[in-house]
Amino acid sequence: MLVLIRKLNSVAFLITITLILTGCGGSDNSSQRRANSNPFAPVGNNSAPSRSRSTQMSKATPKKRPATEQSTAASPVAAKEKLQQKPEPMAPGTNIISETRKRTLDSKNPGVAIIVQGVSGNEVMALPILKQNLRSSTLKPSTIELQKQEPSAESGSKDDFEHFVFGKQLVLVVRPIPADLFAFAQKLKWGKVKEIDLQNRIITVDTQLQELNALAVRNQAKSMQADPSVKVSANANSMKSIEEPVPVKPTVKQPDPKPEKSDKEMNDRDLKPRPGEETIDWALRVIAGTSSFAHDTACKELASMKPDSDHLQRVSSVLAETLPLAKEGFRMKEHVNAMAVWQTDEATRAFATLLANEKLILVRKEIIGLLPTIHSETTADVLIGRLSNRADLKDARRALKIMGPIAEKPVLELLSHPDSSMRIEACKILQAIGTQEAIEALKKQTETEESDVVKKLISETQTDIEKKITSQEN
Repeated sequence: MLVLIRKLNSVAFLITITLILTGCGGSDNSSQRRANSNPFAPVGNNSAPSRSRSTQMSKATPKKRPATEQSTAASPVAAKEKLQQKPEPMAPGTNIISETRKRTLDSKNPGVAIIVQGVSGNEVMALPILKQNLRSSTLKPSTIELQKQEPSAESGSKDDFEHFVFGKQLVLVVRPIPADLFAFAQKLKWGKVKEIDLQNRIITVDTQLQELNALAVRNQAKSMQADPSVKVSANANSMKSIEEPVPVKPTVKQPDPKPEKSDKEMNDRDLKPRPGEETIDWALRVIAGTSSFAHDTACKELASMKPDSDHLQRVSSVLAETLPLAKEGFRMKEHVNAMAVWQTDEATRAFATLLANEKLILVRKEIIGLLPTIHSETTADVLIGRLSNRADLKDARRALKIMGPIAEKPVLELLSHPDSSMRIEACKILQAIGTQEAIEALKKQTETEESDVVKKLISETQTDIEKKITSQEN
């Protein structure tokens, strides 16, 4: 019985081993495994089935988007990447002017550059508006009409505009060079012209993105009204809805451009006399204008002349009358230089009124610092008049010391001033400009001086002047 049981166990063990080997695929090869893993693979073939030609073509060739979609999606990104591209390392001493003049002064393809300030970080949004307005203000009307017929807004000359970013400032280069750079600058209605560099043909303009957006809205409204194919409703709400995207209105309303300007309006842009016009007449005409374009040139021309009795009174009167214009336009330096040559007492006294009416301390400081250029006793009188103003006291005292002995006589008159502080100021100034005449006046003042402080200062001033005269003689 035991022998039978052992035989049955051996047979069961062999059957189990056989079943295991068969179920686990003991002889299954790699091709069979691939076939089992891919239910679409043909029997006996170890490669995946080839896809249809249409399926391959659809995968290899992406679906082509419409032209409008491509331009809309690609152009802003491309423009942004181009504007935000980091500039190559510049050589030491390179600045925005030297980098810009490479393009404006290019012998083969010169142009005029506009440095746009105030749009840092918003160059992508500002650039299309700037280009559109530049084209509308610089191209001839016939050219503009032709461009309207083109499918692309950027059509036209390939080299008419160029732009780059340097030091977070957007620079536009316009070609060809306009005949009149000043007239071209006046057409830039989208910002404030801060500087015009004639030598390098560079114009610096300050603007804001809100101002550009407002200008774009106005231009769009004008173009819709000008086009007869577009009907514009007279309802005020329709125009209001157009302007709603602009939250801030421009601070300064720019006047509508006029096709032509009269001689009176253009007189401040003449850099030289007109045919048959005398140089003095040209200079006075320009100085009386409202622009700084040719003011300094005219003043320099007057300063280089030798004044004569026939024209002295007329020239000095015009210079005195236009002092407020020069002050408002920050043109005082060359204006004062011209007045120093063509000086009269009446014209010089105009500075007293100018300083009395000026509220800004820094502006008065600049004018007082320029007055010693007009070397006369009348100028000293004007400066002495500012000693009573505590804000102008130090500047006026310094200016009188710069003038030297010519201011001595007006300062000596302060020794008899009823205010002791004015007598003290006279002593401080005389210590620097006093001569033998001042010593005699100080001795006389000592006899009647009541203030002990002023007496002591008079004695010290007299000693200082005597030492100075002795050192000059030796």
